[in-house]
Amino acid sequence: MNSLIMILDSDYRRSIALESFFIHTSFHTMRVAQVDDAKSLLRGHPIKLAIINQDHGINGNGYEYIRFMREHYPDIGIIVLSDNSSPMDRILGVEMGADDYLVRPVDMRELMARIRRLLERLNISSFHLNSGINFSGFGLDRQKREVTWITSGKKIHFTNREYDMLLCLLENANRVVGRNTLAQVVCGRSWHAEDRSVDVTISSIRCKLRQHNPADTLIRSIRGTGYSLIIRHE
Repeated sequence: MNSLIMILDSDYRRSIALESFFIHTSFHTMRVAQVDDAKSLLRGHPIKLAIINQDHGINGNGYEYIRFMREHYPDIGIIVLSDNSSPMDRILGVEMGADDYLVRPVDMRELMARIRRLLERLNISSFHLNSGINFSGFGLDRQKREVTWITSGKKIHFTNREYDMLLCLLENANRVVGRNTLAQVVCGRSWHAEDRSVDVTISSIRCKLRQHNPADTLIRSIRGTGYSLIIRHE
């Protein structure tokens, strides 16, 4: 499943340029210009990694915000981009909690390599590096894109959209995933209030899961926000 990356930078042109680099990759991005917006994004979306511009887009001390992220969201990777190449700034950035520190101009191929290495090293999601996921009597094979009811070995047919949405919820198990995130990551577009595609897809997934395991309410609706897949790991 594609990872969601937050870009924090008040420079519009620069953030757009960075975002455009990810269009043809396996990553999805969300841009914010101010710290308050970034905090809201962290609360409502399954961010895997944050790219923070140390020199712009941060109210007050940028390092304090990095420390805030590390204290409240310890599982999110942090990469700092900065125009300052002094050793003291690099050291301070790492001490505050950044996982990596790059000085502009940045070679985008190097940035991509560091992102992939960081996600693998942090093992952001325990599901990310595994082909198989077992949950509540079901088995999901990432390579075959198949879901099976383990007791009988029967395969459960999901459409591509249903499978991708289920996997998105699994990769963020026991966390709330917003409708907008599901629409962007799975459907490739932003969600709006009249858009029922996410809810219809969730309803179909629920129906298929309940046919085999009616005892568990796996997918819970979070009023006004989105959905959460509550599971016990096996």
